[in-house]
Amino acid sequence: MARQFVGLDLGTAHTRIWTPEGGVILRSPSAAAIDSESHRIVALGADARRMLGKTPAGILAFRPIKDGVVSDFEVTSLMLEAFFTEKQIRSTFRRPSVVMATPYRITEVEQLAAENAVLEAGARAVGQIPAIYAAAAGAGLRVLSPRGCMIVNIGAGTTEAAVISAGGIISAKSVKMAGERFDTTLINYLRSNGELLVGDATAEELKIRVGAALSGIRRESARAYGRHARTGMGASLTVTSDDVFRAVHPAVDAIARIILATLENVPPEISADVHSYGFMLCGGSACLPGIDGALAQATGLRVTMAREPMDCVIRGLGKIIRDNRLWGEGLNLRTRSLF
Repeated sequence: MARQFVGLDLGTAHTRIWTPEGGVILRSPSAAAIDSESHRIVALGADARRMLGKTPAGILAFRPIKDGVVSDFEVTSLMLEAFFTEKQIRSTFRRPSVVMATPYRITEVEQLAAENAVLEAGARAVGQIPAIYAAAAGAGLRVLSPRGCMIVNIGAGTTEAAVISAGGIISAKSVKMAGERFDTTLINYLRSNGELLVGDATAEELKIRVGAALSGIRRESARAYGRHARTGMGASLTVTSDDVFRAVHPAVDAIARIILATLENVPPEISADVHSYGFMLCGGSACLPGIDGALAQATGLRVTMAREPMDCVIRGLGKIIRDNRLWGEGLNLRTRSLF
């Protein structure tokens, strides 16, 4: 199997690809810019992300993945085709078989959209694995052990939490409350408290530079530039870590409630395991300073940060592809083929 499949983590913010020969060979923003007439790719990845909201007439820039699922089929397939070609995964005589990670609570329509986009991009066959299970494997949790373990993955579009035992998902929850929601709450906070209007890119930059999810963390302040809400003129405002904390605190609390809700209906013995060992935290938005401490305070559970939190899903896919045993019980690989 290891020589037949490649792994694909098609995330809201980033796309990652794993191959048996090279490991993680692609980490790129999930963004593409296309010519509106010819429908050809004119920019990809980081270059396309910089064009969001700034394109001239005739050029359209997209982030085609929303909340972990395909929101624009055509752009997603064009983006993936370009990635496959760039990394020499796809050619005239070579078509990859792809195992992709998808949200646990994905609908049948969303499953088909994801599969068709990958097939349209040039794949020979495509199968799906729950991203939260792949994240647990990639974080180093013993997913085949009968001892219960818990994983929480905070991405850009969604947060997923799952309790896993003996190769199966015992309980899982998903909520559209993650990195992009942090950005939105910061935009609203600056508008309400500083009368400053900023865009998504500025909010994300502020979150990365001075963000904190726990009170008392002191980082450097940053100057935010935007437009005054009343006058419409250019304006600026100094933003501190405390400002970001106050903005994102409600969203972090909502994530904590989802974590606790995931544990409500699990068997008592598995619940005891989780309360003894805590949960593993991963995902790009888990890198927000202090979020592990904030979740530990809110849930009363011990929180362990994964070693490479942003790569847990794609590395987990690699482990699953290499080791048949990690498919576990009750996990069905959905596979569709062109032939």
